[in-house]
Amino acid sequence: MPQTERTSRPIITFLTDFGNDDWFVGVVHGVLHTLAPDAHVVDLAHSIPPANIGRGAFMLEAAAPDFPQGTVHLAVVDPGVGTERRALAVEAHGQYFVGPDNGLMEWAFCSPQAKIHELTNPKFFRPQVSRTFHGRDVFAPVAAALARGESITSLGPAISDPIRLPAHEPARKNGTLVGHVVFVDRFGNALTNLTASSLAGAFGDSAPDSAYEVAILDRVIPGLARSYGDAPVGTVVALLGSSGRLEIAQVGGAASDRMGIGEGDTVIVRRRS
Repeated sequence: MPQTERTSRPIITFLTDFGNDDWFVGVVHGVLHTLAPDAHVVDLAHSIPPANIGRGAFMLEAAAPDFPQGTVHLAVVDPGVGTERRALAVEAHGQYFVGPDNGLMEWAFCSPQAKIHELTNPKFFRPQVSRTFHGRDVFAPVAAALARGESITSLGPAISDPIRLPAHEPARKNGTLVGHVVFVDRFGNALTNLTASSLAGAFGDSAPDSAYEVAILDRVIPGLARSYGDAPVGTVVALLGSSGRLEIAQVGGAASDRMGIGEGDTVIVRRRS
């Protein structure tokens, strides 16, 4: 695997369940700026529900592809902090990922070329490591080291058995594509695990938007809209959003509130008869 290219000014993204009511996010910024003063730190999100590893993994997967090669992603949703769970760094998709070994970095593990290393070299940690704040004392210093150009191999031994999240790939059943809602955003749009590529794989690249029919809960939505406003106000639509995922939305409103949609709800796509 060729070595990942570094950007002229390193980027470190920061994703946590810390929230913004305490000092936790701020002090991690302090560590990053101290150890990698040239790095540009980008806050992806800190509003992940506490200990919701799956939500964090989804947000990381959705966001990481929009960053350049060499970006370091610092991700901390870590209910097992202070236990025997491992700390990891991963080189994958031309980027780096740093966080706990609990499935949070699932998108990085999905790369066949992923290089995964356990963080065991205390040289790259803060001198005093708290049992309850590895985001500050372990993960942030390691992310800073990678941003400065440190080799991932110097951080600790390579491993091949990271903790993985359960696979939830769309299923093909009797001419339909079956998936589920994976995330509801603040606008009430329900994002699914059905993507443009999975639709093309099931129905062909040339299928027009009007050829589809999307079913969720007790509603059937004819065709795919081109945008959130591509129908009268109040209409529930299905569309491929900016993340490349099929979404259920309400024009001028919140589909999740109107329909009671939640994470895990089944979504079925089929050809219109």
